Amino acid sequence: MEISTWIRGARLKTLPLAVAPVVIGGALSWRGVFRYSQGGDIWHEPCPFFGGQHDLGKLKFGSLVGECQRSVGWFILVTLLCSCVALFLQIAANFANDYSDGVRGTDERRAVDLARPLAKMSSVEPDSASAPLPASQPQGGPARLVASGVNPKKVLTVAGINALIACLCGLAVIALTGYWWFILIGIACLIAGWCYVGGRHPYGYHYLGEIFVFVFFGLVATCGTMFALTGTVSFDGVFGGGNVGLIAVAVLCVNNLRDIESDRRHGKHTWMTAFGRRNGTVFAIALLSVAALLAVVYVRFRSVCTIPTIAILAITCVTCAVAAVAIARKHYGKALPLCSLASLMLAATYLCCVAIA
Repeated sequence: MEISTWIRGARLKTLPLAVAPVVIGGALSWRGVFRYSQGGDIWHEPCPFFGGQHDLGKLKFGSLVGECQRSVGWFILVTLLCSCVALFLQIAANFANDYSDGVRGTDERRAVDLARPLAKMSSVEPDSASAPLPASQPQGGPARLVASGVNPKKVLTVAGINALIACLCGLAVIALTGYWWFILIGIACLIAGWCYVGGRHPYGYHYLGEIFVFVFFGLVATCGTMFALTGTVSFDGVFGGGNVGLIAVAVLCVNNLRDIESDRRHGKHTWMTAFGRRNGTVFAIALLSVAALLAVVYVRFRSVCTIPTIAILAITCVTCAVAAVAIARKHYGKALPLCSLASLMLAATYLCCVAIA
């Protein structure tokens, strides 16, 4: 089996959604991270195992250890590890979804000849659809592995391997920060990734997928990164997490709009099956519009209206607008990478705000 088969199964177009919230959380943490102190007694979290150096000249009340000084290398390493956690969890979730939907039969119209190379798959992917299908005709979307004949156990194994890599990166974050209870957050993420369409009662089949995507791809990823780096979560972190979470929900809506007929046939209840194609399209476009508007509000109230910031913000808004047009024209294959790009540009906007402020 060719490596391109597994690359296709990882759904590369969705991966920027995993990295963007981590970038936002890291950007918002940069200025305050080196002022954050940790003691080593019952009142304070322990100093990180690596990358920190105790300053005994700054003892805190109730602490016999003192203030823990962070380094730039420590900051970069923890941020990269958080990115790896989010990225490999996303890949694991993609393969797990492929497995679960495949064995349920939801992906029955997404089969493809696995002998064909990745470069020749454009006719199967909806990206090249110059003439969108009518609303009454289902669009199969990109090919899925299980539906294409790949052994479901192999797909599940690959999902498990990626989840294991994410867990190892998470343990490294715990070792560097001392926040052992991050294990609970990791378990919650694993359960959310699997139960989206897996298990006996998947929440993705009962109108809850959009809510969980907003929480985990927006708030948890952004605020979790920020807490790992600073030990606290600011209003900016919650705002930024909600901002990028809206784009993540928009991506899910695009997927569900593409699969709306198939989902209805197989009893998969999503917001799009409830809204219908017309109202669902309006809702997805509204999500992108609100995300762009929130970015404008953030830049305005941060008072960082410099030329670089305005340029990146403008690109973000234009990308959201182009994605909205693609959704309106039912070019869902084109809308997906545009939405992912919008999430990265949104992260770049926050990063630029912090760098210039």
